[in-house]
Amino acid sequence: MVYKNYVLLLGADQYLRERALAGIRELTQYPIWTASVEAKYKKNRYFDYNLEADPQDEISLLEAIERQKLKGWSPKAIIPLNDWTLKVAHKLNKKLGLTNMPEKVIELSRNKDIMKNAFLENGLPTAPFRLINNEKELLLASEEVGYPAIIKPFDFGGSGGVYLANNISEAIECLKKSKKVVSKYANDFGIDGSSFIFEKYIKSEEEISIEVVCYDGEYKVLAVTEKYLTPEPRFAEIGHLVPSHRTEDENLKEIACKACGSLGITMGLAHVEVKIQNNKPWIIEVGARPAGDGIMDLIERVFDINPYKLHAASYLNINPFEFFSTSLEPNGTAAIAFLKAEPGVISNIKQPINLPEEVESLWIHAQIGNYSEEAKCWKDREGVIELFWDQTFDYKPTKPLLISEYLSSEIFTVKEVVKYHD
Repeated sequence: MVYKNYVLLLGADQYLRERALAGIRELTQYPIWTASVEAKYKKNRYFDYNLEADPQDEISLLEAIERQKLKGWSPKAIIPLNDWTLKVAHKLNKKLGLTNMPEKVIELSRNKDIMKNAFLENGLPTAPFRLINNEKELLLASEEVGYPAIIKPFDFGGSGGVYLANNISEAIECLKKSKKVVSKYANDFGIDGSSFIFEKYIKSEEEISIEVVCYDGEYKVLAVTEKYLTPEPRFAEIGHLVPSHRTEDENLKEIACKACGSLGITMGLAHVEVKIQNNKPWIIEVGARPAGDGIMDLIERVFDINPYKLHAASYLNINPFEFFSTSLEPNGTAAIAFLKAEPGVISNIKQPINLPEEVESLWIHAQIGNYSEEAKCWKDREGVIELFWDQTFDYKPTKPLLISEYLSSEIFTVKEVVKYHD
């Protein structure tokens, strides 16, 4: 049978990843499909077709693909866009004889223990750490690594279950809280969550991500992104800005590319997170997929290139470096910041009439009656704003946070302000 081909995107229907569809339409004329549970009841009309399958489940996806083969359709590529679909996409690509990365590479990019060991083996700077499973191992890690320390699940993301401990008693409590977070989200995100990382805390407010294009052993930095985090002891990401004033730092770019190479990432975009303390970079982790939180949209706004197009190219055996030079010139600065109400019950939501001129868009997803918690991770957000300036900055501006704080105070009324306890 001569099959008609399609491109299957996994994770593209996730909020703030929608531009993947536009980028891949620039690249190919193949129909673009997605997969979702109960697809007939939750049809996504932006895609050409919805497979009736769980995008994180290999068996249901394979069964759905085989059903479509009987109708004359076969995937040209299966492209993952987030951590949760990374493993299943590459396993299916391998089974179907499509372009894929080895399972070992996927494991390296999802398991923070073996990932950080790979960094060390390749002479890359990463904080001292130990893998722990229980309180006894935590006590040993305390003696070897010391304090302050970060405790986090070894295979989760989005700042979920990440806690700061300054002593042994806090560490024991943090481990309990991290285990609680894992038990809550393990099924939804397909994580193991049986082990945790005990890591020396690099005390610094300076954190960036470096977006790297990977193809056939070659690596090029697409953009450097400034991150905005909540103050200690929280580490929730509350904003991002492109381009960073560190964009021309060749040392940072070299370290990011070397980090991708140390994990064996050979295709698509990689998201490298770096902490900077006293001008010294420390690699936190690397994701073998495009960045989330709208960072790809910021890059597109500033550099007039859709990063998802580059990501998809290598999955379709097209050299992504054909589409961009090594020195993209920004046309301004773009940022995204998340709206946050005070802790308590939201009693009123008022859409502001006059927005600051920098605001390109505002979206509120919270509803009256919702309980707003102190920002700890990706889920503690009430909305989002996108901003743009027709200039670049030679420093990290505070404007995204100031505008977000101002608008949050204008939009949300909280009936009772409470102090949140984990």
